[in-house]
Amino acid sequence: MRVMAFKGFDNVETFTVSKDGDDQWTLQSAGFTSARIIVGDTQVDGDISGNDVSATLGDLDLPVGNYDAKLVAYSSVYPDGLVIAGPGLPEKLDVHVRE
Repeated sequence: MRVMAFKGFDNVETFTVSKDGDDQWTLQSAGFTSARIIVGDTQVDGDISGNDVSATLGDLDLPVGNYDAKLVAYSSVYPDGLVIAGPGLPEKLDVHVRE
């Protein structure tokens, strides 16, 4: 997944997560209630609706550039979070910070 982050702006970026082409599976139906996007030492919270994650990525405290990020989803089963996209995983999350 490739998402844009417009530094210092309130744009809400929405991206879709899928699971191996399974049309019936969604983050929401799997019990995930919230998400966090983490890049290095900075992070923003995201909202989950179906398979969509929405977040104000411009709030990431990062200089302009391209970054490998982690998408962490939270549920009652995974209260500490489950990394579902990121470096070393089949699903990548690339954040492109622009002004």
